[in-house]
Amino acid sequence: MAGDKAHSSFPIRSERAEDAFAESIVAGLKDAASRCPRDARLDRLVRELREVSDAIARQWETETAAAQHTTDLKTIRHPQIGDIRLDRDVLIVPGADLRMVTCTAAAGSSDAGKPDLLRLTAGRTATALT
Repeated sequence: MAGDKAHSSFPIRSERAEDAFAESIVAGLKDAASRCPRDARLDRLVRELREVSDAIARQWETETAAAQHTTDLKTIRHPQIGDIRLDRDVLIVPGADLRMVTCTAAAGSSDAGKPDLLRLTAGRTATALT
């Protein structure tokens, strides 16, 4: 998220709008806060996220909650493997506060073998493995 004080080890780019991730996080947090208004840990988490993320702070101030983030195409820039394009889906269990996130590369694409390569090499370069 642009303008954030914290960042990922590997740059991740979304095919959705720049603030799409923040919108989805805030939607989930607003939903949880509406169901658990006296949860001190949730309140503290929201305060901390708003302090470290300009995008989350901006989204929190909006009147309406965004739709839950359920699908996206992500490109992760790995320093040894290069760009990896992954379909990301979030499966939500209604009323259970349970989400399962899956990331898959399209079958037959140039990215299809990259997750396996990362798993097998732990992200090290070929010269580091010899």
